[in-house]
Amino acid sequence: MVDSRALEPLDMVPATTADAAPLIALRDGLARWMVANGIRQWLPGEYPVAILAREATRGEWYVRREPTGEVVAAVRLVWRDPDFWGEGEIEAGYVHGLMVAPGHRGHGLGARVLAFCAERTRARGLDRQRLDTAADNRALRKYYAEQGFTELRETTLPPQFHGTDRVVLMEKLL
Repeated sequence: MVDSRALEPLDMVPATTADAAPLIALRDGLARWMVANGIRQWLPGEYPVAILAREATRGEWYVRREPTGEVVAAVRLVWRDPDFWGEGEIEAGYVHGLMVAPGHRGHGLGARVLAFCAERTRARGLDRQRLDTAADNRALRKYYAEQGFTELRETTLPPQFHGTDRVVLMEKLL
């Protein structure tokens, strides 16, 4: 049976600098869960609040809030990603940092966030969405494949990224 919330339009809004600390708290909580479960994707404390605040100022972060104001989902969407994809890569909708608060998992919210990113990407006149995940994160690789992403290649990350050194680059044609 499909959760009726999965059919509702997703209302995501641009994040503000005031969202930076709560988003980092959400990310660090998810990172602690990953570490405790042997997943080398993110590490607690590796993403500074100041960097996320700058990214939010540039309009790169979007959040989904409950009526109470609680952020239940977030994502960063950029149009180029040379750190992960290389300098010569094309303009596309590059999805980063997709987060769903633990109490809101299992209701299709992650898929709806990806659909929101696809809509924004198409509105920009682009025909593909791209993302990456830790090469050894089999569950997330499977999830993204189920969302229509195809694995293109595995690559090594630059040393400034600490959670993992190998990622799989994935793409979805829109």
